[in-house]
Amino acid sequence: MGNDASKTNRMAISAMSHMMKLTKAQTILLRDLCVSCSERNDTNVSGYRISRQNFLLAMTKINVPTEPDYDVLEKLFVMWDKKGIDKVDTLVFLAGISPMASVMDVATKLRFALEVFDYKQTGRVSKKELQAVIGASYFGDAVLLDVQIEMIVDDLFEGEDMIEDGDEILYTDKIFKMTNNPLVIEFVSGAGTARHGTVQ
Repeated sequence: MGNDASKTNRMAISAMSHMMKLTKAQTILLRDLCVSCSERNDTNVSGYRISRQNFLLAMTKINVPTEPDYDVLEKLFVMWDKKGIDKVDTLVFLAGISPMASVMDVATKLRFALEVFDYKQTGRVSKKELQAVIGASYFGDAVLLDVQIEMIVDDLFEGEDMIEDGDEILYTDKIFKMTNNPLVIEFVSGAGTARHGTVQ
């Protein structure tokens, strides 16, 4: 994530995100509405891509409060739009912002992020999908480097029984293992050195 967001804007987003009123139910409703107005795009991880205009319209339709929720989510959309084309991967983006709809512990937030991404409710996730969800999850200004995300996912998949095509696992019983990974602990505590908008 990065686009053209300045350091000041990133700090403002991080501060405002703590005052958001977005609920889990609203997030699921927003996801379903966003998917319904997304275009199919097989180059994206989730296969869905939504425009900024449609995302803002979806927020309006479900009555997302203007301050600070609507404003913060609009700014986050811009941060996610790395190419500056006013479009993002629908499910990766919504999974990424989902931690702001939960005040519970990290395990609960990550489980909810995967549930938001898992639009078809399969209970499964591939390496590529899990890397995208972890990389997108917004816990503040800190980010994980790509190599760190790969290490987390490789550790999670190591020794696990794969499903069907050999690239998916059931994620529901892997949350505890994931949240106890030292890199994840560092990430969610904001202790890492990488920040949104920095070059990896």
